[in-house]
Amino acid sequence: MEEGILPNVYSSHRYFLENVQFDDYTQRIVLSVFFIIIATLGIFGNSLVVLGVILCRKLRTVTNIFVVNLAVADLLTAMTIPWNAVALLSRGGWPLPEWVCVVVALVSFTCVGCSLFTLATIAINRWLVITQSLNTFRRVYTPVNLTFMILAIWSVPFLVALLPPMIGLGELGYADKYSTCSHKTTHPLSDYYSVLQTLIFYPVPLVIIIVCYVKVYLHVRRHMKAMTEQAEGSSSSMHASLKRQSSQQQLRLSKRQVEITKNLFYVVLAFLICITPHGVALMIPPSDPAIPWTAAILLCNSCINPIIYATKHPNFKLVFRYMLSCKCNKIPEQSEFLRSVRYLNARRQSR
Repeated sequence: MEEGILPNVYSSHRYFLENVQFDDYTQRIVLSVFFIIIATLGIFGNSLVVLGVILCRKLRTVTNIFVVNLAVADLLTAMTIPWNAVALLSRGGWPLPEWVCVVVALVSFTCVGCSLFTLATIAINRWLVITQSLNTFRRVYTPVNLTFMILAIWSVPFLVALLPPMIGLGELGYADKYSTCSHKTTHPLSDYYSVLQTLIFYPVPLVIIIVCYVKVYLHVRRHMKAMTEQAEGSSSSMHASLKRQSSQQQLRLSKRQVEITKNLFYVVLAFLICITPHGVALMIPPSDPAIPWTAAILLCNSCINPIIYATKHPNFKLVFRYMLSCKCNKIPEQSEFLRSVRYLNARRQSR
């Protein structure tokens, strides 16, 4: 008797999962409004990040190359969100050509993976800045290596999102179950496609991020302890005084880099908080009804990072303030582009 019951229970459970539909139109309207708000904030905020680096030479650091890369990924994500609002508000399925939904899904998956890999490279960058010598840092971050890193950050998630559907492991497009552009849940291998993406996009960058920031924390703690002991045990000789001044300069530099690292860690923490519920939901099929909402939490991250930069990062904070108050002439270390725009504007006004 038990042998007959178990298959029936399993079949009923699977039938329930396959027939879960996000068909409550009130919830779909609420989610659509939420999506539009996220998209508006994300497009505005990430455009500010990119424009700030264009206008200010002080923001053009190696670390900020990855920050801008993250902003571009978030900007593209924000630009795809309104299409999902269209899908949610449509009662009769996807109202536009299918290829539009496929492109939206491909861009969304690629950008999420790109964001995770970018955060991992930022973690590596901060580890090298804090713990390694300047020569080592410069050898690693040559223009050629930086170009290769950026290409890898984009190409890996793009291939992970594109290749499985090309070989029959899932299919990109309109998901009837969730009423969004992601992957077709009617495909028999759609669950495997979700699990594959989660396994590639999530664990490896997460391990890199944790290891790098733990190493940074341990290094800074040892450094601060050594500096304190050196200050307490130093003599009053001229040599000791010069050595103490040099140590204080190194300490100030270390504090500045640690502050930047701490601010970027907030970015990492925000992303992990946003992506974890969705990753868990994808790995556990019974959580299917929650997936549209966990996806909304994930998409929230596309508008959070500029807020962190505006409130925590001293250089971005200053540039943002001048940009938003229309006082770009006060931006420090102005780029050639900004100076050219100001010059042309001055000539036009003088005519």
